[in-house]
Amino acid sequence: MDSARKRWLLGGVAFGLVIGTAACGGDGGGDAGGGEPVVLEVWSDKAGTEASVEAFNAAHEDIELRYVEVPYAEIPGNLNNAHEADDPSGTACLAESDNRHGSMLLAQGIIADIAEHLEPSADAFSEGAIEALSLADAVYGVPNQRQPVFTMFHGPAFEERGLAYPTTWEEAIDVGRELREDGIHIFNLAGEDPSTFMGLAWQAGARWYSVDGDAWRVDFTDEASRWAAETMQTLLDEDLVARISYAEYAAMMQEYDQGRIAMRQLSTWQLAGHQRNMNASLGQWEPAPNLAAPGQDTPLSAADTSGYVVPALCEHHEEAVQAAVWLSTEEEPVTAMADPVNGSGWYPAVADPAPYADALVPEQLYGDHADRAVPVMEGAAEYAEGWLYGPNSTAMYEELADQWGKAMNGETTVAAVLEHMQRWTVEDLRREGINVIE
Repeated sequence: MDSARKRWLLGGVAFGLVIGTAACGGDGGGDAGGGEPVVLEVWSDKAGTEASVEAFNAAHEDIELRYVEVPYAEIPGNLNNAHEADDPSGTACLAESDNRHGSMLLAQGIIADIAEHLEPSADAFSEGAIEALSLADAVYGVPNQRQPVFTMFHGPAFEERGLAYPTTWEEAIDVGRELREDGIHIFNLAGEDPSTFMGLAWQAGARWYSVDGDAWRVDFTDEASRWAAETMQTLLDEDLVARISYAEYAAMMQEYDQGRIAMRQLSTWQLAGHQRNMNASLGQWEPAPNLAAPGQDTPLSAADTSGYVVPALCEHHEEAVQAAVWLSTEEEPVTAMADPVNGSGWYPAVADPAPYADALVPEQLYGDHADRAVPVMEGAAEYAEGWLYGPNSTAMYEELADQWGKAMNGETTVAAVLEHMQRWTVEDLRREGINVIE
């Protein structure tokens, strides 16, 4: 794809690298060819990152990383503020982000296309990981986490009623009706978080954004999305799900621990929280594959990919990518990030994640079922590829969250949310001068 087409798809924003006049992060900084190390600031709040940075510094003399704890939710705004101020001293050279925010940051020219620098290391990453952090042939992130999606079931809730674990979303609804009779919910949906709904549409084959020639195609109302909306609406209308906000985490964990919520769809980073916050039900949970969408013999995982982005204002793109690749692929930092106690419990985005899988298993939570954990995780590492976030992805998700909350409260239907998002997204892109078709 030529650069003119890239600029058009990204909304006319200058796509090229923006070179600052000082070392990123305001640290001053050495010269890759001189005697002083190049100093790069790293923004993240993910557990294990600081230990990873320390390991990098112990292994390198030519590049020095300086870790700055920045709340994950604030990173996109802080990067944007520094970019608008044209202030290299106010930004990082590496920042933790994901594909949902990365698309928009790239479209705005806030982060750099690092494809050229990352290409020599492509084989170190799992299949599809780099593509998940790409847009219009530009690569905007060095992947460090993928999210295999699987389920876990509270065994007694099913065994005592002679129920089999569901393997499809349709079966989950049927089982949920049986469990409801005894006051048990099949799982939980949070009113502030539309990710389960979005992930279900994604898993089933929806692609809300896609590239069509020199334009963005927007489609929230395809068959897969309508099926996902119908599934969510049934769960809500028939009171098959709990409705506990993630802000009420302790209350939610208590419901799981008491067996009043019978299953959860989750990934590896969420397992440690369950093990830490449960008592009565430890050893009673069993891992199982994700629920399958229609037409899927093997359930697919649909969830965001995380990675390090390089702000355009950073003066040392090549060194930043080099450092990010080391942090994302070398044994010591990957182990630190995968650690479910002192790290983040991340499933690494490396070509061979098998050496890190055992550490992710919550032995107490799963009890006698723990030996199934690794096969379930590895089987879940098959992803619904081809999902793109468009150049207004962050704003889109915020609007979707608002509409999802209304659907959860019965103020609108989930199908109406799709219709609203179709109109809203197209209008928002056109207001920004981006070529869009429906």
